[in-house]
Amino acid sequence: MAEAPSKARRPRADAERNRQRLLDAARSVFARDGAAASLEEIARTAGVGIGTLYRHFPQRDDLIEAVYRQAIGQLGEAADRLSESEAPVDAIREWLLLFID
Repeated sequence: MAEAPSKARRPRADAERNRQRLLDAARSVFARDGAAASLEEIARTAGVGIGTLYRHFPQRDDLIEAVYRQAIGQLGEAADRLSESEAPVDAIREWLLLFID
């Protein structure tokens, strides 16, 4: 008899905060030191232990991919927002500044 699929539980609020802090720290440290940046430095910058980093991102590539996906998502959201509220030239200029950052 097959078991009913369990409902995916939402992560605890502190786990979500830690994950976001790790992503923010990784984005900053990767921008400064490149993709080979120290994972220990990323954890330290985020204010968490290295075990917390590995719990969220078991491989360096997992962290890099998550940072990339978040950045692309933010650019997409900004494009939607800017296209609704800005003159086209101003919207493109603002979006490009976000892209460069």
